[in-house]
Amino acid sequence: MGPEESTNQRTPRQFLFATQLFFFATLLLCLLIVHSEVVENDGISFFGVYHGTIEILTVGFCVAAWGLWRTSSQLRSVDAPPLVVVGMRVVAISLFVLLITPFNKGTFLNWAHMITGVAMALVELAISILLLMRYRSAASIGAFSVALGGGLLAAASLPDWSFAYLFQGEVIFEIGFAWCLLEWTRVFEVDHREALAQQY
Repeated sequence: MGPEESTNQRTPRQFLFATQLFFFATLLLCLLIVHSEVVENDGISFFGVYHGTIEILTVGFCVAAWGLWRTSSQLRSVDAPPLVVVGMRVVAISLFVLLITPFNKGTFLNWAHMITGVAMALVELAISILLLMRYRSAASIGAFSVALGGGLLAAASLPDWSFAYLFQGEVIFEIGFAWCLLEWTRVFEVDHREALAQQY
């Protein structure tokens, strides 16, 4: 019973890691198919409008959303903060909204795409900040620092000028956010394991 419980407790983190790894693998595949200044200017969203990568990015987003939604349900069962649970679901839904609002199909869809992307990034940043506030450790500081660094790089690339590192900034930011989520699952797995130990 002990080993089985331990395996079940590790499942949320392992599942989240696997789905996030798949997501980043699809980004790498898209980058191998097409890499140009346009990608650096438009960011990850370019792969959602380029005919050779739309399907790949869609699969990557769907798997990432599935991982976020399922993990949020598992964290909810161990009384994770509402911001983390609801925030992960908001991010999951936002991924689908980004797919159905191609930025190159008119002003309305472009604004809808941008607003969704910014709102999603703010939610991700809030989840990362909460981790840093509640569980100050080398890992949480590192994860937050990566997310913040990527976010600043992406934000600096948004104005229409020669500093075009939006894609790199977005990827770094998402790596930092994924790290923060893995830290959240680790924290609650440890708490759950300790709670079980106290029962016996």
